[in-house]
Amino acid sequence: MAVAAARSILAPDPAPQAVPAPGPTAAAYPEDAARALAVRAARAYLTWDEAKPADRARELSAVLASGVDPQLGWDRRGAQTAGLVVPGPVVIGKDGRARVRIDAQVAPGTGPARWVALDIPVVVGSAGRLAVSGPPALLGVPEEPAAGPEPATRSADLAFSSVTRSEVEGFFRAWAAGGAAQAAAPGTAVPALPDGVELRGVQAWEAVPGSGADRHGNARVTWALGGGEITQAYRVQLTRVESARAGRWQVAGISGDDLT
Repeated sequence: MAVAAARSILAPDPAPQAVPAPGPTAAAYPEDAARALAVRAARAYLTWDEAKPADRARELSAVLASGVDPQLGWDRRGAQTAGLVVPGPVVIGKDGRARVRIDAQVAPGTGPARWVALDIPVVVGSAGRLAVSGPPALLGVPEEPAAGPEPATRSADLAFSSVTRSEVEGFFRAWAAGGAAQAAAPGTAVPALPDGVELRGVQAWEAVPGSGADRHGNARVTWALGGGEITQAYRVQLTRVESARAGRWQVAGISGDDLT
């Protein structure tokens, strides 16, 4: 025991090593914050002007991890401006690292605007703060559209569609005129359409088969705006409103086309 104690005094056990703080798990990764950071970084990264190179470096410095060169590989020549930036999926790695896909529209000093894509590396640093950890990677933008779903075959309640068509058309006329609150069912909140939108007509109204006091169907409506006309699809929710004198169907909800 004495010998062991002496050895302990002369050669103490090594101090425990600090364990790196693990990054957030995939389930807890701050994806929304990562996308927001990537949008800001992409706009700064894709905008440059050889007459004012310090502007780009200053914008990037605010989102970069410490020690990363704020030029991020730019040779300080040319001019380009990033416009619309759209965030995409987040691919989560280890130790708080992730890649954020970004699509951005850029306009060079001369020539038409075009779309580019980037993978932007982000990392969760101290105190949970996100930062861009290195240069983004330029990617191609797919030119061919993705395959869409097969057109759905929908059945319609033709008799009910005929009975309620006037109510649906009346709602759309009132909506275009700014009076949707009066045309909709009690308690239904319908935000007003933007100024300059005019109704050209309800091209089709087909109620989905069903029963009861709550029904829905699909409408195709043509609007006039921006000097042209455009036809759009809507899902219209109807409800039966009874009063002492009579009952009638009124719109209780409006959204994009039915997902079923």
